[in-house]
Amino acid sequence: MDISITINSLLTIFLYTLTFIINNINGDYMNKSIWSEYKEKIKTKQFKDNLYTDILIIGGGLAGINVAFNLNKTKYKVSLIEKDELLSGTTNYTTAKVTFLQNTVYDDIKKCHDEETSDLYLKSQLEAIKMIKNNIKNYNIDCDFQDEDSYLFTLEEKGINKIKKIIKILQNNHIKYNIIHKLPNDLKCLYGIKVANCGTFNPIKYAYGLLNNTNVDIYEHVRALKIKKEDDKYIIETDKGMITTKYIVTTTHYPFFIIPGLLPLKMHLKKSHVVASKISKPYNFNAISVDKKEISIRYYQNYLLFGGESYKMSNHIDYEKRQDELIQNFKKYFNTDINYNWSTYDLVSNDYLPIIGKIDDNHYVACAFNAWGMTNTTIAGKLISDLINKRNNKYELLFNPKREITLKRTLNFLTDNINITKIYLKTKINKNKEFYKDNVKIVNIDGKSYGIYIDDNQKEHIVRNLCPHAKCSLIFNYQDKTWDCPCHGSKYDIDGNVIKGPSVFDIKK
Repeated sequence: MDISITINSLLTIFLYTLTFIINNINGDYMNKSIWSEYKEKIKTKQFKDNLYTDILIIGGGLAGINVAFNLNKTKYKVSLIEKDELLSGTTNYTTAKVTFLQNTVYDDIKKCHDEETSDLYLKSQLEAIKMIKNNIKNYNIDCDFQDEDSYLFTLEEKGINKIKKIIKILQNNHIKYNIIHKLPNDLKCLYGIKVANCGTFNPIKYAYGLLNNTNVDIYEHVRALKIKKEDDKYIIETDKGMITTKYIVTTTHYPFFIIPGLLPLKMHLKKSHVVASKISKPYNFNAISVDKKEISIRYYQNYLLFGGESYKMSNHIDYEKRQDELIQNFKKYFNTDINYNWSTYDLVSNDYLPIIGKIDDNHYVACAFNAWGMTNTTIAGKLISDLINKRNNKYELLFNPKREITLKRTLNFLTDNINITKIYLKTKINKNKEFYKDNVKIVNIDGKSYGIYIDDNQKEHIVRNLCPHAKCSLIFNYQDKTWDCPCHGSKYDIDGNVIKGPSVFDIKK
């Protein structure tokens, strides 16, 4: 045996391990979700020049899978396309709480609409939880589901009144609750409530469980570009070829089209950060605070998932600072190392209700789940299946994309779009942000703005600093090593390839 080779190998292993430990001590964590460990390769179809199907689902997250699952026993041929790999989007970055205790959403809906609308939304969430539990039981889905209590709490005086408003809504719907002043993990709070019959699970394993009981043709790495209507058919142009279908169901995180529906004007993006830490004693509960500095807690096996720093993307562009603030807040309550660290985007409608239903003839959409995707994607799957099959569904009008415009919704619409306009102008006026380090710069070449990222090997990656979707200037995201659009949330890698929509095009070189 060559002793020098053995010594070099051991030295390499030692240095790699030491680097990993130092990185974790210093807080340089991988931007990786805990759920990414559970992704599997599934059987997919090879896309050819043209595809003919009865129903095309665009989007391979939990929403699209729920739609396919509910259409399983119908007469239609169902196909699903995903621009990346299945379950690589929002589903992979959720905290996966199965709960109806959703912050202040019921009071928000009541203010924007009325009490009846708020109560109906509450009923939809309770029904979704039952559907999830029935699916797990009836189809023997191994997804680590835990039947849990849910907690809503506050650490601030002004949060007490917010919770009392939620209590009144629970009382009106005959839902039992308990007043609490401490969470089961001994985190003290000023005031809070506890409800039963909620839970948590592994969203990736649950999605695979649904897929294993679904007959759907899946095509990965196929990106929809344009939709054209011809008589009673739709022609979808993709980067791989054309698809002809009678029905379209768009379940992408952010719709890649503006017309029909003018959906971008009806919602905004919220960004949140999450860390996961290995612990010795997990607890069987989940919780969220109503405070401005939101705290989200759940446990998975021997990990604690801690989330927060939720904000409108149009209000903050220094993502790394928000990430650091979450870590500082986590360290204030828990003295453990961080093993996973990631961020997620949620689409929030300006009236706090998801957008699910018919948007045009034979074209259906499901989006804006308002950060509560586990229950709302479940409702979306059932509702869209019922609409396609001409069955009555009591939530059709509640989630209708064309629902009435209220005064409060109009004010929210104006606020959202003023914020987007402000961030658009801010990115145009001040391109070199004060938080950019030496390895990122914005330069002007021949009258056009370019972004330059210098990697660890001192190689320059130059891209046009302009989002193809709505021409917003881009912000460099140090956590993800991506160029992000602060207006509508599109993401591009350091070489300008689109990672996340609504943009469907790479940055022009």
